[in-house]
Amino acid sequence: MRRSPRFRYPLFAAGLALAAAILVTAAGTTAVAQSVAGTSGQAVVQGTASYRERIALPPDAVFEAMLEDHSRADVPADVLGRVRVESPGQVPIRFEIPYDPSRIQERHAYSVRGRITVDGELWFTTDRIYPVLTGGNSDKVNLMLVRAPASPAAGKGGSPDGPGELPVSFEGDLPAADGPGIRYHLDLFPDQAFALRLTYLGRKDDTRFDDIGNWKVSADGGTLTLRGGREAPVMFAIKDGRTLRKLDLAGRVIESRLNYDLTRREPFEPIEPRLLLRGMYRYMADAGMFQECLTGWRLPVAQEADNAKLEAAYSRARRKPGEALLVTLEGSLVSRPRMEGAGVQRMLVPERFIDVLPGETCGPRHSEATLENTDWELTRLGSKPAEKGAGGHEVSMTLVGEGRRVQGFGGCNRFAGGYELDGKRLQFKQMAGTMMACKEGMEQEATFQKALESTVSWEIRCEHLEFFDAAGVMLLRFESRNMR
Repeated sequence: MRRSPRFRYPLFAAGLALAAAILVTAAGTTAVAQSVAGTSGQAVVQGTASYRERIALPPDAVFEAMLEDHSRADVPADVLGRVRVESPGQVPIRFEIPYDPSRIQERHAYSVRGRITVDGELWFTTDRIYPVLTGGNSDKVNLMLVRAPASPAAGKGGSPDGPGELPVSFEGDLPAADGPGIRYHLDLFPDQAFALRLTYLGRKDDTRFDDIGNWKVSADGGTLTLRGGREAPVMFAIKDGRTLRKLDLAGRVIESRLNYDLTRREPFEPIEPRLLLRGMYRYMADAGMFQECLTGWRLPVAQEADNAKLEAAYSRARRKPGEALLVTLEGSLVSRPRMEGAGVQRMLVPERFIDVLPGETCGPRHSEATLENTDWELTRLGSKPAEKGAGGHEVSMTLVGEGRRVQGFGGCNRFAGGYELDGKRLQFKQMAGTMMACKEGMEQEATFQKALESTVSWEIRCEHLEFFDAAGVMLLRFESRNMR
């Protein structure tokens, strides 16, 4: 997830003249169009604006539409033209936005934004990006407006201190630095699990990324935080039960005229995520069951795709029938009819089996281990499971934040030293240890110490800590001892 930039409001350059043109709508009402004047004559973007609600607009309603250049996410959108329609009548509202064609650049992205206000209060607005002019888009557009939160047209919304009735879906098209935008689809479930899909608009293959995890609301009811498989949480301000506004990585409001809102979608239509998954798997009574680590979802495993390889790897690694083992795989979470009874259930389709990790677990849900001041137990050394050291003790270590000290047990000897930490960069230094000789653990200890010397970066996923070398190869993998 890229960090959402903060925006400022620069003043429009002095000397820009506003040209007024009289437009006549299909309903016979008069509209005053304002656009930035140019020297090459004017062209127009034509469009209609509608909404799904059966609500009549009062006579003092005002419709406005803006043609914007939103090619850069680090500056406010540049308004190339706008139209204002007073007393627009009923939808669909037809409009034309004049603009200077000499200002259009083929590599830039342009879109139309619209809204309806009544006596200065926002009733309806666009919540998606409606591209025009470039990238294969025409000069015609049809806007679908959604109800604005807390407006008289909105009726009863959700609770002001939460996301409203559950389950629920939120959607919206938000700005992107390298394209027309990113479509967010967020599903929130009553068990405090979420599913999130980001679709990058304007790309031929509609590149998308899915994530799942846990959500929670702050004590004051104002912030929704999503913690999934990504390193950083995703945060939204809860405007009401119908609207969420994207915040930056520090939980601050993004100051921008661009749209950062997700709005409630009805009816509830959950996505079927496809992503990298970790969970506890067991196979017994001719059926596989997978409990996903982040959400705690218990999922029957479909006997298709890479299921045969998953079953075979589990059978080789298990020590007793029905034992739950941690596995990693790429999979899809799909809705299928129940084998018994009516309705549907969520199932796992194992698209690609990756690995089985005996001796490791998911850990408690909602737990948030940190790199420093956590007791870490070694579970994997390169591609091999870690073995116990002398006396049956596990290899372990703790990074003490105060003074940047590291201490632990290498399998035979105690060790200590220092470390340097800069974001995801990590380097151990001045390492020293006792000089005991042991019948067990000496060879693994030497490999472990060498891996620490080669470590340059780290990452935490699901209560597991991983160290990597300069080539990005995983050297060591630990579990939080706090999870046991």
